[in-house]
Amino acid sequence: MFIDKLASAIFNDIVGGLAGRITNQNLSHEQLEEDIIDERLQVIIEYHMKNMLPRNSLLSTLSCIPIDTKSLDRAPTGKSITRPQMHFQLPQIIVDLGIDGIEYIGGIDRETQFTVYTNTAYQFHYMRKRGSKRPYVYIEPTPNENNLYDAWVYQCPMMQMIMVTAIFKDPRQMTMFSNNLPDDFDNFSSISNEVKHRVTEKKIRYYRQLGAVETPNTQAVK
Repeated sequence: MFIDKLASAIFNDIVGGLAGRITNQNLSHEQLEEDIIDERLQVIIEYHMKNMLPRNSLLSTLSCIPIDTKSLDRAPTGKSITRPQMHFQLPQIIVDLGIDGIEYIGGIDRETQFTVYTNTAYQFHYMRKRGSKRPYVYIEPTPNENNLYDAWVYQCPMMQMIMVTAIFKDPRQMTMFSNNLPDDFDNFSSISNEVKHRVTEKKIRYYRQLGAVETPNTQAVK
């Protein structure tokens, strides 16, 4: 996938930048991927604060997320104290972006778009002057036991599948919902180049400091 290709490119740049200084480079590919995800999140938030976010280039779509039922208290079956509600899981989204982080949640035919809540304001949906009869979804912005987000659907007829278009924290989580995603499903944008540059620079600077040649402390004036 795209993250894997970016990690390989950064690895090659680091090895090339340290050539002749360290002879036993042993970088973990998995750790590079984690660093890319962390840096990507930081860059997205920074660009959003500067009003420079290339939003359309970061959106990804999952078109067939299955819907089941689950109690809002997220307790195991048989131990819940609330009634089951239409429920689905989705990859973690960047809720700090507000409405910019979610483009669409609704039916797979794109004819029914849900109002989205990521806080307890969903309890007052019925008080809205407009759209109070519209289906709505509450996304719990804390990971569940699968490290995904839980979402509950209200005021909607029974559905089997749902579509989500959003900016996800970790694009790798999308593979948990579809095995047919292309290797480069993540849109290319200036964010990718910025992430590559930052991670490469940090790694090379860090390893160069560790590999600095020690000089004797003779207290001589130079």
